[in-house]
Amino acid sequence: MLNNRPIGVFDSGIGGLTVVKNLMNILPNEDIIYFGDIARIPYGTKSRATIQKFAAQTAKFLIDQEVKVIIIACNTISAIAKDIVQEIAKTVPVIDVISAGVSLVDSLKTVGVIATPATINSNAYALQIHKNNPNTEVYSSSCGLFVSMIEEGFIEGEVVELVAKQYLEYFNDKNIQALILGCTHYPIIKESIAKILDVKLIDPSLQASKMLYSLLFDNKLLNRANSNPEYRFYVTDIPLKFRSVGEMFLQTQMQHLEIVSLDNY
Repeated sequence: MLNNRPIGVFDSGIGGLTVVKNLMNILPNEDIIYFGDIARIPYGTKSRATIQKFAAQTAKFLIDQEVKVIIIACNTISAIAKDIVQEIAKTVPVIDVISAGVSLVDSLKTVGVIATPATINSNAYALQIHKNNPNTEVYSSSCGLFVSMIEEGFIEGEVVELVAKQYLEYFNDKNIQALILGCTHYPIIKESIAKILDVKLIDPSLQASKMLYSLLFDNKLLNRANSNPEYRFYVTDIPLKFRSVGEMFLQTQMQHLEIVSLDNY
């Protein structure tokens, strides 16, 4: 049955685990397959063509795992390669984190966005926000070091706050009403961000999980009978700190963690 199939989630690295954590809470009966392209991180500084190629390979891998839905837990891919992922997925629904984040700012007059250089350069957030509300002012800033910092296990403390302060100073005179955390890595350090910038923080990864619940419910795809869900984690490399940082964030063990190659995709 289709409702017994797993949910597929993918990102360039560890950041997409923010989505997995939310899914574990919101959809506790669902099997989840997570794919992290650790060997080729960060995506945010790579060319458009390279990002599209990597996204296509990952989408093909997840379809081979017979997932019932795909969440693009990467803002960079959402901005640059969502259409390619949907084309490969065919009838399998695809949810992306940018659409999820934008859905929460319709009534705001001024919004800030922090994201990777590729996401910021694509202008994806501003374009989608202005589709819904052309009068909303959008201020964007790329935070290139955040991803590498988090992947190395720096998720709190003085180093994180110093780097965050440097990036967030841009917003001091912008009078923004909310800040979109436009990379799924960023919620991992949201407490440090909140110390520096006293505004509402919007987490697209949480909203994407809520949107997925609605999609599965509406299409009768919820797995209600599974009392022992399986979580499988596939990566293209396992750095020294990946498991420890991932398990600390998920608050559970990564019992099935496997290295795979995308060379044949």
